Amino acid sequence: MNKRLPRLIKAIYQAMVILLFTVSISQEIEPEITMERKKLIILTGEEKDKDITEKIYQIASSTATQLNRYNVIDRNQLDRILKEQKLQHSGVVDQDQAIEIGKVAAANQALLIQVHNFGQKGVPTEKQKEKEEEEEPKTGLFGWVVKEVVKAEIDKEMEDVERYPNNIQTIIDGEMRLINIETSQSMASFNFHADYTGGVKAKSLSQALKQIKNQVNINLKNLYQLSSEVLEVQGNDVTLFLGKNMGVNAGTIFEIISRDEKKIVRDREIIVPGESIGLVEVKSVSIDASKGRILRKWDTIEPGYQAHEITDKIYTGGISGIYGSIPSNFRLRLIGNINPFKRSGGAVYGDIGVVKDSRDKYDLQFGFGFDLNYRLIRTSPFSMGIILSLPFDFHMRLDDGDICNEVHSVILPVFSPRVGMQTEIMLNSKTDIVIRGEYVLSSIEGKWFYTTTSEDSDESKSYAATWDNRGTPKIDYQRWVLSVGIRSTFFSSFTFE
Repeated sequence: MNKRLPRLIKAIYQAMVILLFTVSISQEIEPEITMERKKLIILTGEEKDKDITEKIYQIASSTATQLNRYNVIDRNQLDRILKEQKLQHSGVVDQDQAIEIGKVAAANQALLIQVHNFGQKGVPTEKQKEKEEEEEPKTGLFGWVVKEVVKAEIDKEMEDVERYPNNIQTIIDGEMRLINIETSQSMASFNFHADYTGGVKAKSLSQALKQIKNQVNINLKNLYQLSSEVLEVQGNDVTLFLGKNMGVNAGTIFEIISRDEKKIVRDREIIVPGESIGLVEVKSVSIDASKGRILRKWDTIEPGYQAHEITDKIYTGGISGIYGSIPSNFRLRLIGNINPFKRSGGAVYGDIGVVKDSRDKYDLQFGFGFDLNYRLIRTSPFSMGIILSLPFDFHMRLDDGDICNEVHSVILPVFSPRVGMQTEIMLNSKTDIVIRGEYVLSSIEGKWFYTTTSEDSDESKSYAATWDNRGTPKIDYQRWVLSVGIRSTFFSSFTFE
């Protein structure tokens, strides 16, 4: 027994040692804050289409500069540096040359622009197409062959003449690649594409370049997203590190995340990521700090937490069930929200359902509409406000038939504006329950009609529905309408579950 006791003690000791190294020892990690701008050099990698490449270079350079998170080395500075180093630069480089030039210029990263496709040509408008088809004579096989030969000759003669100078289609395709100068590796790349039709060449090109500018702005933000820290929390107001000096503007949204933790597990150091806590929108900015308001939170936001910039738009959408008693109607609604967390917002929606008409028959209903919403109470877990809803409904049923006993599928349009109250209650980080009550201000009813296409032409004509001695069925929306639904929040960089 005495011999077994030391063995037992030794076994317990070994188990405690193993347990000690198995159980993690955690230590919170200070938030990583974006303190310095990236030194960026922008280079072009195409000899063809020099003019359009130069325009895209200017877009990328000005956009990166305006974002304030990049220090862009301009061409004059680059030429001076290369001249001092007695190096030649033609303005056109590949990835290896970009790395060498970036090292000489002491840049952190190089952005290499390549235009793969650029073209402008006139295209006929829809009216011009219809006119040409109408004027084209109908011929037999021999006539068709002659016509095609003549058209080919005309096309050859008009090869350098723009037939549709006032309806130019501009197409631009290319790629931008971000290269890490230190590691010589491609960090990321994105394609840009623009397609615009309309106006003369200059106008069409200008509109296409606007498309590219928006794409470049979004992608340059994504390539260098800002990381900040919560400095102070007072109610729904939050003070964050970083300001104008790093490109933070009013309207910038940050996702708040608790601190990462460093843990030792079995002699191995691991990093456990923090948990998402909420969303904060910046309202005012100073040089090196910003103040924001909590849009929504699902846990307590505390000083010292991380704040990661959201470069994408936040979207919310949902589904709701709607019931009205006068007349009896049920509908399912799909909703896309606009400014879902701000004081003023709105929504667009589409409906499908059934409604009982004055003949006690349920008719199919479908439609669309718009909401305007002003939130009188606006907190993170709960909001309440007034609603103006503008639904445009269409109702479908069969009429009673004409003198030939032919019945038609007829449609009745109804516009019924409503006012009411809406409440949004947060269930979790992504989901809200939405409850609303609306009062119908008026029910403006059109006339039942159907459309047919003439056999002699492709034109459609509308005709009034035919009803028997029971009279025209009516649909007159009145009084209160109630709805309950679910709303989800999403954006591509969401980290929380």
